[in-house]
Amino acid sequence: MFKTTTKLVIFVFLAIAVFALANFVLPVQAADTGDELLWGGEDIRIEVGDKIGLGEEDPRVVIARVIQVALGFLGIIAVIIIMYAGWLWMTSEGNEEKINLAKKILLNAVIGMVIILSAFAIASLILNRLKGAADGEGYYPGGGKPPAQGGISATSNKIIESHYPARNQGDVSRNTKIIVTFKEAIDPDTIIIGANINQDNIKIYKSADGLDSALPSNAVLATKTSDNKTFVFDTISLLDKSWYTVVLGTGITKIDGGAAFVGEMSTDGYNWSFEVSADEDLIPPKVESVVPTSGAAEPRNAVIQINFNEPIDPTTASGNTVGGFDNITIKYIFSGIETLIDGNFYISNEYKTVEFLTADTCGINSCGQTVYCLPGNQAITATIKAADLTTGLNGLVDMAGNSLDGDADGFSQGPVFDDYVWSFSTNNKIIITSPKIIDGGYGPTGTGANLDAVPYATFNRLLLSSSLIKEESVSLIADPEDNGIYYQLGKRNDSVIIDEQEVERTIVYIRHGQNFYEETDYTPEFNEKIRDIYQNCYDCNQ
Repeated sequence: MFKTTTKLVIFVFLAIAVFALANFVLPVQAADTGDELLWGGEDIRIEVGDKIGLGEEDPRVVIARVIQVALGFLGIIAVIIIMYAGWLWMTSEGNEEKINLAKKILLNAVIGMVIILSAFAIASLILNRLKGAADGEGYYPGGGKPPAQGGISATSNKIIESHYPARNQGDVSRNTKIIVTFKEAIDPDTIIIGANINQDNIKIYKSADGLDSALPSNAVLATKTSDNKTFVFDTISLLDKSWYTVVLGTGITKIDGGAAFVGEMSTDGYNWSFEVSADEDLIPPKVESVVPTSGAAEPRNAVIQINFNEPIDPTTASGNTVGGFDNITIKYIFSGIETLIDGNFYISNEYKTVEFLTADTCGINSCGQTVYCLPGNQAITATIKAADLTTGLNGLVDMAGNSLDGDADGFSQGPVFDDYVWSFSTNNKIIITSPKIIDGGYGPTGTGANLDAVPYATFNRLLLSSSLIKEESVSLIADPEDNGIYYQLGKRNDSVIIDEQEVERTIVYIRHGQNFYEETDYTPEFNEKIRDIYQNCYDCNQ
């Protein structure tokens, strides 16, 4: 009897596993390449669903839920059998035959329960995968691609430096802020009215619902950096799990009154889309690395660089000390008194790197650019403040409003407890040699190249992240020119051992949210406006 029962349970498990495996493969194919053919398209599916009383739910999700319910009933039966075995054992009154019977039933029931729980976990995984495909996770309903987006031609886009989320970015948290950085100062009145967005020029909406569904002005808070280049939009309610589109209208003007969008963009402005997940971001940001490192002795012309593990709200991490910015402080001891070093904090590298340049000029580099220096022969202490956990003010927060986790313990504890502090020293030396490119991948050229390849260049020294400016120091040239694409610049620091010595370096990436065009040559160009961590310009003729 028990062998028969065991065989039956194993047979049921194998049947479920085979069914789940088939569903694990097929839904992805249906979603990516044949959803319209398999189900007859969204309109037909809804029409048929209404007629037979099944509503608009995807049939694949319905099947997966039926499996879940069936497994739930099997679990209840297994629990009942376990309870029966326990009752049989407790009432055996020492009868060895009854005790052995109870043990066998209990053992088989426990094995069955383990199998059922495993099958339930697999079915739940498949259900989530199916539901993601049906809801548009990983593809866009009706076409397998993100919504159509405009304003991305490299030849006409001369005003947008960067934005977050990036174009076509997926898995964006529901509580994200939306950031856009311009290359020139913008008239804030064309973007912000009071504490909210100017809806005439800023529209945020679910891509599938269209422009008319754009969030009203009072549903989106708006702030900016002091230089009027970066603007932050924070929706009062959480975003839904969906694709969203942001439109920057043609009414946006520069601080001098000139139109922000010219050429091809003068008609429609600029827009991009991203995909929001079902989750909120509750994980605080951490400091990934700092330059100079703790305890290091550096030349006076070194730039202080802070790299985070995720994008940081630029309104909390950039500014001028003279203007009152003190979320990050750089101090040294002068005549026995702790003294603040004046200067500017800049944010770059897709909002993940903050750099400090002092206001003290100390020379000109080989490209004629001003070099700024820290006090020489001094011990310097840098402090990055964690934000108040109640207000989110007076410290650094990420794009979801999580305060800095300075001690990297996984929790936000607020000011002092989570401030990040380190010290280093300076000497009176100044490094004046130029950085070089020592390696690079120059993207697709010719036929058959990867259309999603990421061009990069590796420099022999750490770079000044804020000198990596799209179309000023780094460009991606397309031939033919009309096949230019939108891109953003990113960088990563690392170190390698060369001749038994550690060499720190920066790798610069040209990231693009759309594929390269076929039959097109793309050439990355790096020029002398790139500077290293000591503010020396790159000599492209070396």
